[in-house]
Amino acid sequence: MSKKKYIFVDLDGTLLTDEKTVCQRNQLAIEKAMYQGHHVITTTGRPLESAIIGAKNAGLQRPGCYILSYNGGLIYECASQRTLYEETLSMKCVENMFKKAREVGIHIQAYCQGKVWCEQDSEEVRHYHANGKMPYEVHRDVPKELTENTRKLIAISFDHEKLKEFQMETRTVWEKDADTLFSTPFYLEILPKGVSKGNGIRRMAKILSFDMEQTIAIGDEENDISMIEAAHLGVAMSNAIAKAKEAANYVTKADNNAGGVAEVIEQFVLD
Repeated sequence: MSKKKYIFVDLDGTLLTDEKTVCQRNQLAIEKAMYQGHHVITTTGRPLESAIIGAKNAGLQRPGCYILSYNGGLIYECASQRTLYEETLSMKCVENMFKKAREVGIHIQAYCQGKVWCEQDSEEVRHYHANGKMPYEVHRDVPKELTENTRKLIAISFDHEKLKEFQMETRTVWEKDADTLFSTPFYLEILPKGVSKGNGIRRMAKILSFDMEQTIAIGDEENDISMIEAAHLGVAMSNAIAKAKEAANYVTKADNNAGGVAEVIEQFVLD
């Protein structure tokens, strides 16, 4: 058998269908790959608790399975339920970003004790909850009430141009301690400086002692570009944004609803 592969797979828009399920073709290909000794790693912007749900639905919680969550800010070993690495935002950055969001009327949320923490029971947080099934709590002053450092913030607006303006207007607030990117047109992620899916793969390679030549990364959105560029084989889904396709070595013919992940495994992984 050829050298085992480490296949880093995004969830939303990649492994999961539009109905947030895993199609039969993907399930079968993942089973075959793991039976042959390859690793399939859930790689997502989602918080760990939501990522675990997605991994479980795909059968990716068994021994040898890992999760890269928070866009590479946390590495988790499924079998031992152990965090191998994590990064958090500075409290100063959190306080300043919440202050700016309040001033312009943008929804913003942090993560604490396995839940979303926000300051209004808004349409935006209800949409987020419906998508990722993560519980949320409403607090009067999130930065003051947090009991642990948050691994990221998300600003949410259904107006993409408004979010882009917020990103630029707050640049002086976040650029020293954080990086920002869009995981969807409606979600602006504020991450600890240097955190990305691409750097998460590199860090995981060091922790588990495998070569980057063994890596494949599959994604569809802006937050996937760093891992598409970092991996030995970078793949964009047929439904991916144009920038992701430009960064990729290969673009699938099948989309997320028709087994695009399986297409990659069948063509580049299985004996």
